[in-house]
Amino acid sequence: MGRSGLVLAAAICVVLAGSATAWAVSWDNVKPVVDSGQSTSGLQKLVWTPTNLAPVDDAFAAGTLSADGSPGLAQVYSHTDQQMYYKSATQCSAAKPAISAADAKYTLAAWCFGGNDETSNAWLPQAVTSSQDAEQYSGYSAGGDEVVGVWRQEANATDRGRCTSVPDDPDRSVNLRATFIQRPYTDGTHSAYRHVLLVAPTTNGNVIAPICDVHGGGAVWYGPYLFVSWHGAGFKVFDTRRTYKIPYDTTCGAGGAAPGVNDIGVVGGRVCAAGNRYVMVQVGQFATSPSGCSTTPTSLNAGLCFSGISLQWSDNSIVSSEYRNTTDMTASGVPVRIVNWPTADLVNRITTGSATPVTASTLATTNFEGVQGVMERPNATSGRPEFFLSRTVPGNDSSQLWYEHDGDGVCPAPGVFVDNAEQMSYWVDSDGNGHLWTFTEYANRRMLVRVYTNEYNNPPSGCPTQ
Repeated sequence: MGRSGLVLAAAICVVLAGSATAWAVSWDNVKPVVDSGQSTSGLQKLVWTPTNLAPVDDAFAAGTLSADGSPGLAQVYSHTDQQMYYKSATQCSAAKPAISAADAKYTLAAWCFGGNDETSNAWLPQAVTSSQDAEQYSGYSAGGDEVVGVWRQEANATDRGRCTSVPDDPDRSVNLRATFIQRPYTDGTHSAYRHVLLVAPTTNGNVIAPICDVHGGGAVWYGPYLFVSWHGAGFKVFDTRRTYKIPYDTTCGAGGAAPGVNDIGVVGGRVCAAGNRYVMVQVGQFATSPSGCSTTPTSLNAGLCFSGISLQWSDNSIVSSEYRNTTDMTASGVPVRIVNWPTADLVNRITTGSATPVTASTLATTNFEGVQGVMERPNATSGRPEFFLSRTVPGNDSSQLWYEHDGDGVCPAPGVFVDNAEQMSYWVDSDGNGHLWTFTEYANRRMLVRVYTNEYNNPPSGCPTQ
């Protein structure tokens, strides 16, 4: 997420008669906590607002948007145009230091990118999901064996032409894209990929517009829908079936020239997507009700923010988590919240258009600071929740991956992780082994990474009971 140094904070709960719960920051590297089973009563809800898709439908009918065959992902799968490389390839020599500490200790697979996707910070990977997530939706076939990354484009003076309200600030964003990667193998095969620009329909005559000022810190592909976290409010929702081809992708700039970075929408009578061949259209959004996001909340039920998101397979819920830095934690009145949102209700609102609020199914709290992503599942023996939390480490580029089996009386276990790790996604291989996917974020150290969950789930020696 951010580049600033982060400090992991522990919170000591002090309850005084007639007073509210107070939190004091005092990280001692001994007492990190994740507590599930908190009450969701009074927690903010999510309300669905659909997008007006008429401009896109009209453009497709008129041929200004098209498809290779039919709209959808098949055309993306069959027109990959870039390659990833396994960690042992010479192309990854510069990036490998980002994974070296974890690679020395654990069984780790990793792949780097080529060209500008590896060497530039103009676009930064933030989130990962996969076709295995998508196929947790009963009866849905993703049509391919894919890992999907969501990237944000840094806002600067040259690329804000259609996001004029966004300041010139690299921590703000002016576009999102989804990268569909043929699941890579350790022998280097099946790793071709293609970017798809995520766009919103617009009624101002431009047909499509960029997704402005959305960080995209988390993503879940579930059935035909791609959910992307919207930090201040909830989720943006895109429909993979509404993936269209830009007919003049390389000649839709002014006067038929190559498009520039700001050429998104209608340019000279042609629909353009800044040189991208394919776009995926937003079909609506879920926003918190009552509205409001605060990185320094004073109430457990208000100011909920959405940083990372992942899919819990066991109950098909989207798990949202909050990112807070040192200053945030010191000023916060309540711990970081991990919230489960039932996909059945979310999909119901999308398909019916209902504005009935969606209520969270479960709530956990934690004193972890710098949380980039959370993966949750029930423990196979106890049935109680277990959590994997990816967090940044203060003062350097390293990250940690922590494991917590809730209610086992043992504190969370830390593990060495890859540098600048982002959100995580779950995966199960053909032998039944659980894995986590993540990205390392920054240029020349950027890799797609996969680790085994069972190598990170042992309590540390000397770990005190709780």
